[in-house]
Amino acid sequence: MNERSDNPHAFPPTQWSLILSAQANESEIRARALEQICSRYWHPVYAYARGRGLKPPDAQDLTQGFFAHLLSTGGLRSVSEAKGKLRSFLLVAVRNFLTNEWIKMNRQRRGGGATVLSFDWEDAEKRTALEPVDHVTPEVIFERHWALTLLRAAMERLESYYREKNKERLFDQIGGFLDSREGMPSSRELGEALDMSPAAVDQAVYEMRKRYRGILLREVAATLEEGERAEDELRYLLGVFGG
Repeated sequence: MNERSDNPHAFPPTQWSLILSAQANESEIRARALEQICSRYWHPVYAYARGRGLKPPDAQDLTQGFFAHLLSTGGLRSVSEAKGKLRSFLLVAVRNFLTNEWIKMNRQRRGGGATVLSFDWEDAEKRTALEPVDHVTPEVIFERHWALTLLRAAMERLESYYREKNKERLFDQIGGFLDSREGMPSSRELGEALDMSPAAVDQAVYEMRKRYRGILLREVAATLEEGERAEDELRYLLGVFGG
């Protein structure tokens, strides 16, 4: 399956490796890739801040301040602690930032109040509010929202693929049942709604699930250093919901 056919704007799985390997402070490749990473994976940082007890305005300030710090050359000093995973790097980096920088800045916004990147705080707060009150650690909250970010991105890419193929009706009918058939209409009922045979519906469900998994694995691979197994990382991330 060609990744470009899934989404022409797909995040290349080599971007994190480019950041890890780029040594020059003025590297334009690293700067562009890092800004894209900030834009895509900021929500777990916000969720971590909320998990540490910060109120929404302070969590917003910390998130903006953290990414202002990360987008500076000094923000990459903890890359060596990441052990190849973008997830590990960001968690270590935001934890260090909160410990070392935030206390000094909690009465002022990083960069004089300037907005570093545009984030949807309302959506972030709604998603964070769904976190069960089970006294999990901020680190577990971060990893849960990291997993949810990847799952959400993969689903958006899958939906985009089917809509580009003029198969939006197919996606709308079965896209919500990729993880489980619980509550899913029968193949006969779906076939009547889609003007397809039950056998064709079953095949379409199989193909959509297979495509979704492939997209999801590429989303995961984009957060790993080359050579690491996306299957292992995905297995770990799905496991954080049971802890």
